[in-house]
Amino acid sequence: MESKRTQAIQKFNYWTTHMTCPICKSNLSFSHNQVRCDHNHSFDIAKQGYINLAPNHQEAHYNSDLFTARQRIMQDANLYADVYQQILELLIEKGVDLTQVSNLIDLGTGEGSHLNQLAQTWQVHVGNNQDQMPQFLGLDLAKDGILSAAKHYTNALWVVADLSQLPFKDGQVEGTITILSPSNYAELNRALSEQGWALKIVPGPNYLKELRKIILPVDEQKHDSSASIAKFKAAFNDFGQSHYQQYRPLNKEQIRDLIQMTPLMWHANESQMTEAMALDGITIDLQILFGRKKEKG
Repeated sequence: MESKRTQAIQKFNYWTTHMTCPICKSNLSFSHNQVRCDHNHSFDIAKQGYINLAPNHQEAHYNSDLFTARQRIMQDANLYADVYQQILELLIEKGVDLTQVSNLIDLGTGEGSHLNQLAQTWQVHVGNNQDQMPQFLGLDLAKDGILSAAKHYTNALWVVADLSQLPFKDGQVEGTITILSPSNYAELNRALSEQGWALKIVPGPNYLKELRKIILPVDEQKHDSSASIAKFKAAFNDFGQSHYQQYRPLNKEQIRDLIQMTPLMWHANESQMTEAMALDGITIDLQILFGRKKEKG
């Protein structure tokens, strides 16, 4: 069986011509078990199977415990069960041929569970024909998340990198997806190909409403993403939108994982934690946004 590092190297062979050095923006290549650029900046391909293009970054808030909890609840509880099917249906509705997409990057991939499940759903759509699958890449600045992704999933190249300065050449990315993470739309449009497209998922008004009711004052319990949606709409052409909402029953272990992975709960007091642990499920409410590259001018 091939090592994780070997698998990552094989995937990087595709991405080599699409990516740039995060330090000097020159070309990247593989040499002596490292990724190197034309000016000899070098980056490790870890034995666990990921590339670290931000070796000096120290992530303070998102640690391995959070990503372990998130991986468990995403995979075992199928927290976002049907959203991936709905994502693909929106792409088809907007004229994207799923058999012809060359590559797709997940920005803010965390521990990779969303991208893994999207890739599995995509594979079903193309009849398990690997030649019709995109090359997937998951990118996040939190090394613990990328490490977890590389340990659990082999259907993408996993990269530690800065989302505000994407390590891609202009016009080299066909599709991007950003799930509940911030975006730099200027960088996205720069990296997207001429017919490239972006997906973004933002919270709907009832997202995690059971936790929000416990933590927040009444006037803040409904999540308002209208400004985020307007900003996305202004940044791209051919806007499309789809709404996903589902209540997910959860057991106590899954509620505990949900609490651990949710920033909303990081400063909860003992009484609030007790009330949250008494929940028996959670509402997932999402707005799925689509847009095509908008040229400058």
